Amino acid sequence: MKRRQNITREVRDGWVRKFEKLNKQSRLYYSFITTQDIKSMGSKSRTPDFEERGQDRDLLSTNERMFFYRLRFSKKFVSIKEQYPLLPLERVIGVAKQLGVRYPTYPYSRSVEVVMTSDFVCKTLSGKLVVYSIKDTKAFKNLSEAQRKNLDNKLKIEKAFWESKGATWYLILSEQIKTIFAQNLEQLFPSCSLTVKLQIFHPRWLQLFSNGLSYKKQRLSELVTAIALELGISYQESVEICQFCIWNKHIKANLSSIKLRYELSLEQLGCEVNRG
Repeated sequence: MKRRQNITREVRDGWVRKFEKLNKQSRLYYSFITTQDIKSMGSKSRTPDFEERGQDRDLLSTNERMFFYRLRFSKKFVSIKEQYPLLPLERVIGVAKQLGVRYPTYPYSRSVEVVMTSDFVCKTLSGKLVVYSIKDTKAFKNLSEAQRKNLDNKLKIEKAFWESKGATWYLILSEQIKTIFAQNLEQLFPSCSLTVKLQIFHPRWLQLFSNGLSYKKQRLSELVTAIALELGISYQESVEICQFCIWNKHIKANLSSIKLRYELSLEQLGCEVNRG
């Protein structure tokens, strides 16, 4: 756990060296800030990344966790790094000077400059960096004038730093995140990959599902049950394959406006097999 008071430049620089060493030595990503290091206004969690074996994610709020599911579902990124530091520090401080804003320092630290972090730094297939800063709308509105000015300065520095590196930077507020779509992704994400056993059943399962779409009035649970009986697998295993297919876009469903519930009909959920 990183200390919260009496931070010296030696302590801060030690954190940076540890971060760089861990990420140089491991195939996994180690975030600069972990769930143990900081108090969070939301529900922080160390969340398994089911798309990347052995990788856990340090997500410091419900907003970050929900947005992470969106990043994974988009399939746009080959790399997603949370709580990523803005380095080298000298360059970031230089950006602040160019902007004419005060660079943040650690509290009670005799003006030791903070290592700023971005919530998500992502890399596309083409190598382009896309950076996201996540903020809670209610908390943002409840800040005092001085707190809001400090936050605005940090966001200006963060945005300018990443744009100077050719990255695209976005500020995302919680009202854009806490949606039915996000709830559905949270339900689906643990099923983003299949066991070897279920991979064998997957092609036949999808064919049977496609055949069953001729009767759109039936409940999703009825079709999933019928397929389970046909294949000789459990209902839960059939559900796993169904959710895998939706997550990986083998099956289209209306995830944006209706909660994915198995008692709803295929028609209500807008279920279709993706022929592409």
